Amino acid sequence: MKLKFITLFLLFSSIVYGQKIYTTDIANFYQAFDIACADTINAEKLFDKYYFKKGTKGLDDFYKFKIKDKEKFSKKVINGKEFYASIRHDLENVRLFEDSIIKNYNRFKEVYPKAEFGDVYFVVGRLSSNGTISKNGLIIGTEYLSKTENNSKNWNSSMLNNILDFNHIPITVFHEMIHFNQNGMVREDNLLSYSLREGSAEFLTEIFTGKTDGDYKAFQNREIAIWEDFKKEMYQDKSISWRDENEPLRPRNALYWAGYLICKSYYDHSNNKQQAIYDILNVKNNSDFYKKSKVEDYIIKHFK
Repeated sequence: MKLKFITLFLLFSSIVYGQKIYTTDIANFYQAFDIACADTINAEKLFDKYYFKKGTKGLDDFYKFKIKDKEKFSKKVINGKEFYASIRHDLENVRLFEDSIIKNYNRFKEVYPKAEFGDVYFVVGRLSSNGTISKNGLIIGTEYLSKTENNSKNWNSSMLNNILDFNHIPITVFHEMIHFNQNGMVREDNLLSYSLREGSAEFLTEIFTGKTDGDYKAFQNREIAIWEDFKKEMYQDKSISWRDENEPLRPRNALYWAGYLICKSYYDHSNNKQQAIYDILNVKNNSDFYKKSKVEDYIIKHFK
């Protein structure tokens, strides 16, 4: 009787505010994985037949944006088959996070009533991204969010350092959901605009879940130098060099970090917090928002 209740709950909770949560791509991936591992010469064709051609709209979009190459994908999976096998049990239980996802959505909807929640697609990629969005919804690269104490015992140091914890999945979902609600933000081809888009997602994710999607420990004790460089380049189109690791100048995802600080400062200086959240999601003038944030005061107060 208890088992039947759990099954019904998972079926019911797969619909959130009219949107659906899809996990079929994970099941299809592992069907293809088993067949391809037994016939590695034809792996590319087998993944195409049993995974990509049977995929959801989310997987189609994830392929276009993040996977891009079926040959590279199949080689990555076959060469890393021990890794993909080690995370199988956990990925097949990704629905366990539905309750956390729904609770986070409810908190956000209370503060931001106009929120929209796209369908959520859990897919398996080639370790190129833990999440993105498309017109069809939020797409989560689950293999990038799969580390547990049990499944990672035989991983190398690179995998241990780069793969995010399995329990981090609701955080990434929320971050991508914020992106899905940024239609009111102005877009410009400069570092400041990219930073506010990513940084606002990071800051609001922290507000509602208690954590950011990224890890910014590497910025500690380097804040002033990195911030001074950001100010010099924020009106230039340099998003790639501020997203990728660019040592010794700065760690990876520095544009996320800078945008997070601007949004946090804006929020902290606002008397009306609900209005501040609306403003952060609907920036109409990036330069004006930057000035109103009083982020320079925030930097001096916290880092000098």
